Amino acid sequence: MLKQQVMTILAVATLGVGATTILPAPESAAAKQNVYQRIPKAYRGTWHLKHSTGKLKKGLKLKIGARSFKSDFGSYQKKQLGVHIGKKTVSVFQIAKGQQVGKYNVLRKTHYRNRVALKWTFDTVSSYYVK
Repeated sequence: MLKQQVMTILAVATLGVGATTILPAPESAAAKQNVYQRIPKAYRGTWHLKHSTGKLKKGLKLKIGARSFKSDFGSYQKKQLGVHIGKKTVSVFQIAKGQQVGKYNVLRKTHYRNRVALKWTFDTVSSYYVK
């Protein structure tokens, strides 16, 4: 009887371990999303700096294309550009071999002095760009 109980426990434990190794772990929606996406058309174009919480000069340009992001602080193009599209934001970051290696540049459409604007957040600095 004892031998039969030990064998049953051993069989159940083996099946439990086997099921966890066979079944894939659940992933978040962000993990499933492809990083090689295009930046949405609403965010594309040349934007000019109007206000910043950091020590940035007014008039700096930010150029955004479908697969490029160019600023005075760095540029990402083609295979270096990673894009994550959220509900109301677009995050742009540097990638290498399909993995994120740089920090997020968060872009959000908003208004600045009754004009359509782009709010760019990086670390603790927020900047407002207009077309």
